This record gives sequence, structure tokens and C-alpha cells, in this order.
Amino acid sequence: MSPRGARLLRRPGAQLLLVLLLLGTGTAAALATAPDPTVPATRATQPLRQVAVARAGAACPDPVVQENTATRVALAGTGPLDDADEPSGSGADRATLAPLGGDEPAVLDLSAPGSGTVAAAADVGPLVARGSGTAAPGLAASQLTRSTEATMRGLAGTICAPSATDFWFVGSGAVVGQRGRVYLTNIEPAPAVVDVTLYGPDGPVDAPDGRGVAIAAGGQEVRLLDALAPGTTRFAVHVHARQGRVSAAVRDLQVDGLTPLGADWVPPATSPARRVLVPGVPGGTGERRLQVLAPGDSDAIVRVRLISESGAFAPAGLDVIEARAGSVADVDLAPFTSGEPVTVELESDAPVTAGVLARVTGAAGQLGELAYAAAAAPLTPATPGVVPEVRQGTNLRSTLLLTAPEGPATVELTPLPPATEAGTEVRVSAGSQVSVDLSTVSTAEVLALAVVPKAGSGPILAVRQVDETEARGPFVTSSPVPPGRYTVPVPRVVADLSTGLRTGR
Repeated sequence: MSPRGARLLRRPGAQLLLVLLLLGTGTAAALATAPDPTVPATRATQPLRQVAVARAGAACPDPVVQENTATRVALAGTGPLDDADEPSGSGADRATLAPLGGDEPAVLDLSAPGSGTVAAAADVGPLVARGSGTAAPGLAASQLTRSTEATMRGLAGTICAPSATDFWFVGSGAVVGQRGRVYLTNIEPAPAVVDVTLYGPDGPVDAPDGRGVAIAAGGQEVRLLDALAPGTTRFAVHVHARQGRVSAAVRDLQVDGLTPLGADWVPPATSPARRVLVPGVPGGTGERRLQVLAPGDSDAIVRVRLISESGAFAPAGLDVIEARAGSVADVDLAPFTSGEPVTVELESDAPVTAGVLARVTGAAGQLGELAYAAAAAPLTPATPGVVPEVRQGTNLRSTLLLTAPEGPATVELTPLPPATEAGTEVRVSAGSQVSVDLSTVSTAEVLALAVVPKAGSGPILAVRQVDETEARGPFVTSSPVPPGRYTVPVPRVVADLSTGLRTGR
């Protein structure tokens, strides 16, 4: 600065004038660069675009095949929802079922909408369902094992789980006569590292061998619960992937000496929340053990409500239970259900998740069977579900249990190709449930079924139950119908010259 300019700045008021000039210049610049208030702010208000998913995958953990034991694996898909944009650059519009690892050819290949089933071969190992293009939205797979073998007798069904970072299971144990297994399957192209955290009736269980389990890409690791924490009467299992993503599953097998008590998969439960719903508790005789996990640091006071075909009610004498922090509480629901199938609604002052172990008994002198239910998420018009396999025929019946926990619900049950029947509409009153004999929907012995809530319908919980009359006693298994993954939100891209970028020509 020149000496003359310095003398001017030392004059009274000159410094204040300079500050005012600088402030005015900055304000003018800000006004020049600010958005014009007369132009609608469409960029901020435009909703995200919903685009159909382009790729989907799921793992079928252990299709057991041996003497007196057979497993069928089913694959089904509905294709994109009507209001979703088509996926771009998604490749072939096919759904396939192939062995884990990808070296073997697909055992099932179909387009959407469509469905198919295949008998698993011996020693095939885990199977992977994959969908691309229009076959990816709504892709679902399941496996159903039937065994008359002494240690595995029963029906065991499960939905093949997509990859995720967190899974919760409530069920199984590690006492004499009970064997639980945790299956960790990595269908992704990158390795994963997983922690298996266990909770028992007395709190968290120290299981060092469950921490830091490494799973190679295209590999599977199995952990035995009786090796991780022997002597534990009941479990809740939290599978958390600290690196990568995995598919997780838990199977429980029980015997009393040489007498089989049943075998089944424990369905994955929804993450702990202050309100959870456990649909699909089978009717009939035998124990119905409600097991509630409070994984946090606070005890949970849990209010119980049962939803049946006749409506919802708080069971007298079991309207409130307490789950201690970090532990699994256990009560028998059977005295309160009157032998009816029910959905259990839990409201708690601390996050919980839950499951139900059903011990199904037959006539005097017959063998029993077991089935599991778990806290589940409802279907909505934007997230309908698919039952990949419905099996029915002589001595075999499939039922769909539908529950409307809030407002009234209306669903369309539509057989998927190659079945050709028209859809069946089912209405469920608010706070009640309906059991649908699926032979009234289709006469086919094997089919897949889309479960689609109608526009304006309240949320609906759906569970598929399979019953068989076997010579030595009943067979039963049930699997929740999870909400399908149909779309992903994609932000709208607009040209912004301030970034120095321009749209391609």
C-alpha cells in the first residue's frame, strides 16, 4: 500500500467505510450466486426414482440327501413391479440355481414370472439362487427336507437367505439330545469375517470360537452350538459380519435317547425392536414355548397379545413377562391358545426379538415333531412376497396363515407359471388372522405362489405351513414369507455447471 493510502486509512471513519464496502461486495456476490427464489427447487423436492433391482442372490444352506432323507429346492420370481423402472445394463433375464462355487452347471434355469423345483443330488452341498435383469426382482428360493431317518425324522423347511450383515435367531440349544448348527455361507466374490454371539437363559454366553470366523468367497463354515457353548438349554444367536456379507441359517435337531423328537430350521427373526410380531405359531396339542431375547443392557417388560381367527386378546395370566438384560426368557403359550394357530404380538419398554418352539404331538403312542416361528416383517403393496414351493396331495397339506396386525388387509394369491389358475383374493379383518387351505387356490401338487397385498391394504404377515400325516406321527414345518426385494432408490441426476462437469453427449 502507498504512503498516501496508509494516511487515508488512519483518518477517522475511513476504516469503518472500508468494512462497509467489503460487506456490501460480499453480499452482492452471495446474491449473485444464490438460487433464484422464483425458480422451483425441484432438485430438493423430487422423490428418489425407484428402479427394479438388477441382481439378486440367496443361499440354500444344506440340502441333505441320504438314505431315507430327501430334499427339494424351489426357485421362483415374479419379475418387476408395474410401477418400477426397468433395470439398466443388468445382463441376462434369467434365474438360476447352482452349487456354491460356480464350477458346476445350474440345476435349474428359468425366466420370470416363473417357478421350478428340483430334487437335490447327494453331496451337492449348498446351492445358490441368482437372478439377473427382470428375473431379479422378487426372487425367492426355499428348501424342504423330508426324513424318516431316526435322528432327523420330520419335515424341515427354510427360506434361502440373501446376503446381509446381521441375522438374529431365537431357538435351539446345546443339551444332551439336542444339536444345533449355525451355517455361514458366503455367496459373494469377497471374503467375509463373522462374529457369532450367543445369549442364553442366564445372559450372554462366552463363546470365543464364534468370534472372527473367516469365510472364503464362495465358501461355507459350520459351527456346532454344542461345541461353542455346551450345556445351554436355549439360545438366541446373533450373526454379525464385521467384513463382507454372508447368508446365515440355524438348524435344530432333537432326540430323547433313540426316540426322535423332530428337526427343523430356526427362521431368522427381525432385529430387536420395541414392537415385534411372531406369526405362524401352529395349532394343535403340545408345548408352544415363547422365547424372548432382550439383548441390551436393560431388563425388558414385555406386554403379550395373541391374534387368532376370532380376534386379538391379552392372555389372562400372561399379559406381561419380564426378560432380563442379555438373556432369553421362556414361557409356555399352549395353555392360552386353545389349540388354535396364533400370531404373538409383543410390546416392550426395551428392544426385544422373539421366536416360538412348537412341539407338535400326535395320537397316543405316536412320535412328535417340532417347528419354529420367528418375529417377522409384514408384506406391503410395495414389498409383496413369494412362496417358492407349495406341496400338497395325499396326506400332505399346505396352509397359508395370514395376519392383519393393524388395519384390514386384502391380498391376492396368484399361482406363478407354469401354473395357470387365476388369482384368489383373501380379506383379513384388522387384528385377526385367516388360515387359507392352498388346495382351494390351486389343484396342482407343486406350485409357487405370489402373495400380493392390494393397493390401500394394511400390512399383512404371511407364513406357509406344511403338514403331513405320517404313519408314526405328524410331520410339520413352517416358514415365514419375507417381504420381497423389488426396487432400489436411485437419485435423479441433473447437470450442475458449478461442479465443472457436463453431461455426456
